[in-house]
Amino acid sequence: MNKLYYYQALARLLAICTCLYTGITAAVENNLTKQTLVSQAEQFVLEQLDPDNIKTIEVVATPIDDRVQVPKCLSALTFSSTPEALSQSNVMVKAQCSDNNWYIFMVVKAIETQPVVVISSAVSPGTLLTTDNLHVVNMNKKSLRSSTFADIEDVIGARIKRRVTAGRPVNPNNLCYVCKGDSVTISAGNTNMRVKTTGVALEDGKMGETIQVKNRRSSKKIYARVAGTGQVEIGI
Repeated sequence: MNKLYYYQALARLLAICTCLYTGITAAVENNLTKQTLVSQAEQFVLEQLDPDNIKTIEVVATPIDDRVQVPKCLSALTFSSTPEALSQSNVMVKAQCSDNNWYIFMVVKAIETQPVVVISSAVSPGTLLTTDNLHVVNMNKKSLRSSTFADIEDVIGARIKRRVTAGRPVNPNNLCYVCKGDSVTISAGNTNMRVKTTGVALEDGKMGETIQVKNRRSSKKIYARVAGTGQVEIGI
């Protein structure tokens, strides 16, 4: 009698363990299927928005609800979206299995980013920009309201005209490579001959801009093109 009870208890225990194992296995398989579905939806949106792979786009699909059961699909899932949906930040995508007419709508967040030079720590007017107070981050392209720089080398040596807080992009309109009152080197000439003298900037200037400067030696006011930090040049 004791042996019979023992075997019955063992049989019940084995049955319970089998049910638990089957349930866990099914849950794991369903979870893996969802992960695959999410990954494929993200890849679909990426291919639609950047078919030539020339942009920097971040795509993240909203996780599928745990209560949703994804059936097995023997054929490849098909994904679709409308042009209107693809123009939004949150793209609505339809995933469908033709075997059993099963489908699900998913939301994929897509953000096109670009490298932007930003201020590492707050700077005050007149601060010289160096590698110590600059770094590059990827920012949402739609959130940018003005022109920006992508390469730190493009702004090294420039000075800030107005205070900028940490994390803000460097605005070209807030820079001067030559600032009003700066001592500048004035270069004049051509490829065969070049003469240099010193002067004072009478106005702010960005790279390539023409500004008015005063020759220290002659006190004559002239217009010269900003060629670098503290450097202006005129042609002869």
